[in-house]
Amino acid sequence: MEYNILDSVDLTDVSNFKSFTDRYFSKRYILNVGGKENNDIMLMFHSNRITLLSLAPSHFFFKKNCDYKINFNVHNIDRLSNTVKGKGKKGGQMLNPKSVICKIEYDDGANFDVPCGMKGTLIEINEELIKDPQLLKSEPDSTGFIAIILSSIAISDSMKNELLTHEEYLKSLKL
Repeated sequence: MEYNILDSVDLTDVSNFKSFTDRYFSKRYILNVGGKENNDIMLMFHSNRITLLSLAPSHFFFKKNCDYKINFNVHNIDRLSNTVKGKGKKGGQMLNPKSVICKIEYDDGANFDVPCGMKGTLIEINEELIKDPQLLKSEPDSTGFIAIILSSIAISDSMKNELLTHEEYLKSLKL
């Protein structure tokens, strides 16, 4: 008897499938960055020390309906010029938790900085955001991430333990 494994899965119900980041990354959150209410960022940690930076769903950015652009040239540093080489990712820009990765600039003149939230090396800026800035709003925890950061094992583990887990984050939103 031949059995087709695809017959055992309902492919029409995609709600059962986790996204790539949900499967391979653990989400951690920093709330009220810089003392600003709802200035929340999300760091998604992979077991290989790669961390994706994005805005948390509770960030005030998602409540404002205004056209915007993402500026990666901050404080005389062009984050887009970041280049890394080799297996050890040498040459990347060094970051501390307050290092600004980009600036979100609204058409009405308002803006805010997005800090990286952790110590590490900037590996890559998500250049898809330059082509399609709406990804930041529509898919912040997948293709709309802002940057990729690499840190040491000790820093990565320490940060994961210090920050809010996804469950703790959800509980904090229901206050």
